[in-house]
Amino acid sequence: MSGGAGGGAPRAAALLALLALAHGAEPRSPDPAPCPHPRPAPGAGLARVVCAAAPAGGAPPLGAAALLFGGRLDPNRAAPRALEALPGIGPARALAIAREARARAFCAPEDLERVPGIGPVRRAQLAGWIEIGAGACAE
Repeated sequence: MSGGAGGGAPRAAALLALLALAHGAEPRSPDPAPCPHPRPAPGAGLARVVCAAAPAGGAPPLGAAALLFGGRLDPNRAAPRALEALPGIGPARALAIAREARARAFCAPEDLERVPGIGPVRRAQLAGWIEIGAGACAE
């Protein structure tokens, strides 16, 4: 899933919608009020999403699912498989990111440049998709 400036999100959403339709999801118009806590339906894979009432201070979707709902991934906490959902990140680079995060936490997006194959251009492409979690680095 590589793409130019801003091209990745619409393309990814379209591909996921086609995949969902292929697995039996019903096409529907957008809800007037978006679901605040979407969750995959149990046993349904990517085909169905249900709106779950979240407990007070409910948790947002986790992993790559967060990207579908406007969230971001924390490269310090995301699994390599989830990192593969980022534009231009394949299995080898996702594993390299996870290993580097375990060795020394990323304190700022610029720290991703420690990973072989990620320079200023690739980091800039990832900027809208990642977020370094609070408390990643004690100052």
